[in-house]
Amino acid sequence: MKWNQKGVTLVELVAALALVSIIATIAWTALTIGMKHGAAETNKTILQQEANVMISSLMAVHRGSEKYSIIFEGDKLKVDYCDNMSVCGVREISGKYNFTGSNVKGINVDTSSGTPVIFADLTPEKEHTEITLKITDLNNAKRTLTIDTTLSRLLTNQN
Repeated sequence: MKWNQKGVTLVELVAALALVSIIATIAWTALTIGMKHGAAETNKTILQQEANVMISSLMAVHRGSEKYSIIFEGDKLKVDYCDNMSVCGVREISGKYNFTGSNVKGINVDTSSGTPVIFADLTPEKEHTEITLKITDLNNAKRTLTIDTTLSRLLTNQN
């Protein structure tokens, strides 16, 4: 009796399935790791962009106001200002971060007590304002960013 030799043996089939499984597992692991790193980098980029918006807003108020106050109130960063056109108001710059650890003109900010921290009557025509803005995501304390900058403009009245 002659056997038909054209088929695949059970051993060959099991070996092929094992090889495909190993390759699929490696590919899935690499894809998962890539997606996790991508999400972490996206979160970091979003935090940096929001910090840049906060600093830009503070700089705009500093350059356009005769006098202003920076207010850290809970998870909010606000400015109370009067600009050169006599338009006054309170503007919320951000409302979803913990600002404990920030520093304005050498004075540390601690918002954990719930008491607003106010840096009043900053006068951009007379002095620059050194600020360290430390922002921590309320939903993920590991997402923290610290920015050191100086709010400045041409000093015109140093009396």
